[in-house]
Amino acid sequence: MEEMRFFEAIRRSAAGEACLSGAYLLHGEEEYSKEQAVRQTAALVGEAMRALNVQRLDRPAAADVQAACETLPFFDRCRVVIVRELPAEAEAALAAYAPTVPETTILLLVQRGTAGKASPLCKALAPERAVEFLRCDEARGTAFLKKRAAARGVTLSPIVAHRLFDMAGPDMAALESALFRVADYVGPGNAITEEALAACITPSVEYRVFDLLTLLLAGNRRRGIAMLQAMLQSGENALGLASFLEGRVKQMLSAKLMLAAGMAEPAAIKALGGNAYAAKKTVQAARRCEEAWLRRAVRAFAGVDAQVKQGLLRDTDALLLAVLEVF
Repeated sequence: MEEMRFFEAIRRSAAGEACLSGAYLLHGEEEYSKEQAVRQTAALVGEAMRALNVQRLDRPAAADVQAACETLPFFDRCRVVIVRELPAEAEAALAAYAPTVPETTILLLVQRGTAGKASPLCKALAPERAVEFLRCDEARGTAFLKKRAAARGVTLSPIVAHRLFDMAGPDMAALESALFRVADYVGPGNAITEEALAACITPSVEYRVFDLLTLLLAGNRRRGIAMLQAMLQSGENALGLASFLEGRVKQMLSAKLMLAAGMAEPAAIKALGGNAYAAKKTVQAARRCEEAWLRRAVRAFAGVDAQVKQGLLRDTDALLLAVLEVF
């Protein structure tokens, strides 16, 4: 089931329709939305009876989950059972029971991350009762930011919303936290500006790597190396940074190949996918680079991990040497 269909079913259930009942597997990369779904489902139980009719189980045995589901709701229309960190042996045992959960119970089997297709519960409940919460994309993230900004009493223009999404990354909990910080900074009734973002928000690692690469591509090696060293000194993982740089250069190589094949720039941006702002900058940067140089850069950053694993260099030294070799 799509995430939005599940939220719509919650809304209709709250309005008195019999939409939600039985077992549901909640999984996927977007943890914020997943937790919102759990909270809203629990709120379907009347507040006066919530302590008696909402049961939360962590790492339970299959028998305990079944007993909780078979218990009738106490003076309410439904009972909600929320299960987290289900052990593997319990998951296998519950796969046969999950489709038979009574209509008086809503069973939420909450899994961190995405369930594999081989998961017994995924097989038992998909497609209608396995709800995947997908990683937030740019359009959804900026719409979410604008909605939360309005609720907070501040103005957020589309351009600044996109910039905040770029800086904070796609995690919706991080987006909300970043928005609240900058909203408190500007105060109710005021507009969030790019200056306010710079004053309040520590950009995500991916965003800072993008800035780093922009400096280096512009030929400003001194500032680029200083920025890289500052990131390492602040605790960023050298192998992680190498992986980000490798991924960004790979995207540039893909863009270069698409442009060389005659693809128009807007089509190449769309084909790259992901963050539209980053994709546009990637295509523009690819235009200025030679294909052979991009291939060498990919090999250099990919080689950082291999040199560390072979014991040839420390991770920070391997990364700095790769940057010096490429630029």
